[in-house]
Amino acid sequence: MKVGANTMVEIEYTVTLDSGEVVEGGEQAARYSFIFETGQIFPALERKLKDLEPGDTTEVTLAPVEAFGEIKSELMKKVPLSEFPPGLEIEIGHMYRTVDSRGNPMYFSVKEKDEQEALLDFNHPLAGKTLHFKVLITNVRPATSEELAKASSRCMPNEGCSSCSGCE
Repeated sequence: MKVGANTMVEIEYTVTLDSGEVVEGGEQAARYSFIFETGQIFPALERKLKDLEPGDTTEVTLAPVEAFGEIKSELMKKVPLSEFPPGLEIEIGHMYRTVDSRGNPMYFSVKEKDEQEALLDFNHPLAGKTLHFKVLITNVRPATSEELAKASSRCMPNEGCSSCSGCE
């Protein structure tokens, strides 16, 4: 069966950066299952997988705009150190988790820090990076009606949702 509309696709993949650094997969490839054309993977990657069959491999390069986007300066914010919980060690380069006003998790890294404030970066850690995928199609089958219903009712960050009760 070929990858196409309403199919459940199982892949093994590795993602590297221009430098050759492995960001996912590697010696043991990462695995992922998704329903084709439901927004569960990058659209540019999905287009390259269309019509492939189990056993097929492909290599796909995604520019930043096709993956996690360019680095956005508006997602960098200076915050007084006094706003952090007492005793929290703020270190440059580390990732931290917080929640927004709705309780949704948000992640940031610390880019700079002095005695008064820290520069926080809320961009995705891979924003601005070109991603190189090596993909092996391991299985393709028709998606079940339950899988299709679940895929069509899930919440999409920053896009609202179609029918779930978890979004406002």
